[in-house]
Amino acid sequence: MKINTILDEFKSIDKLKITETKALANPPMIIAYVLESVLILLRKEPSFSQARRLLADPNLIETLQNFDVQSVDKLTLKKLKIYTTMDSYKYESVAELSQPIACLLKWVKEIEKMAELVHNGQLK
Repeated sequence: MKINTILDEFKSIDKLKITETKALANPPMIIAYVLESVLILLRKEPSFSQARRLLADPNLIETLQNFDVQSVDKLTLKKLKIYTTMDSYKYESVAELSQPIACLLKWVKEIEKMAELVHNGQLK
């Protein structure tokens, strides 16, 4: 799936749904895991307070769109795999709880796939 398609889907989501997620005091663990995985890719502290700031960022779409997949080193990929290999780290599971976060999950998975191709010399 292409990054721009995922981000177009994210843009089309009602801002209220993003605000609802941001307002959660104790989000479901899978929601927290997806947000932490985004923060790991962005090289930010993987915490829910940081995730709230991320969701409130008016430039979030632009940040995700301009993300440099070549900046993902092997250590970052290793940290990311802790999340992305979880049984619950699936679009369907997350979409039932939050459509915006499900879109972010798809973005993480696509970036992970592209970064692996870069590290294997299959994508430049």
